[in-house]
Amino acid sequence: MINLELAKDIRESLAARKIGGTGIELNSEEAELAYEIFNDYIMRNDEASVDAKLPFEVIQILKETP
Repeated sequence: MINLELAKDIRESLAARKIGGTGIELNSEEAELAYEIFNDYIMRNDEASVDAKLPFEVIQILKETP
């Protein structure tokens, strides 16, 4: 499970270093979290898109569901 607050902290740190043009070194916890984030991103984008059109019957059922 990705720690959201730590991920946000790392993102802020990376953004500042990107803007400043400095390098970065990650500790083991940050490296593990970065790996999980990249892996999740790749998995989501490698899978079939959920933007596919649904059959009419499915759309009707979804509309009828409260």
